[in-house]
Amino acid sequence: MLRRLSRFCLIALTALPLMSFRLEQANTAQEKLLYDVRGAFVTARPDVPKGLVIATDMLVDEAIRATTRSIALPRTIISVRIDEMSHMPMLIGSRHEAKVTVQAISVNTGEPIARGTFKTSIYLLDGDTADRDLAEKIADRIASEFRLDGQRRPTMATALFP
Repeated sequence: MLRRLSRFCLIALTALPLMSFRLEQANTAQEKLLYDVRGAFVTARPDVPKGLVIATDMLVDEAIRATTRSIALPRTIISVRIDEMSHMPMLIGSRHEAKVTVQAISVNTGEPIARGTFKTSIYLLDGDTADRDLAEKIADRIASEFRLDGQRRPTMATALFP
């Protein structure tokens, strides 16, 4: 029994480091989606809080201004539309959710180049900062998709492995 357990532990300890390796994917698909974002504007439906729209616009603009590109890329402007925003009270705290549509528009032609939709949500014990926290989550997602250099909140992975 002890021999079987030690063999299992040896296999597990050998397999764990090997599972952490990852092969790089071909950059062709990722490079097509990389743009030089020159500006952004955020819109929303009338039932979406204005604080959420203003905070999202400020955070996305900060990320755009912090980004510099060393190579020439297609210049775009991004249009961010907050389609829905919902608030769900829970037993302890509340959940805030937003559905966002992002569209990249070419500066040269004015034609839409890319479009995507995503949902994001946050769970808060206190709802006083809900608009700001949800705006940070939306701006972080946009910054990561367009590879913008804004200040992002640290996650558990970045806290453990700087």
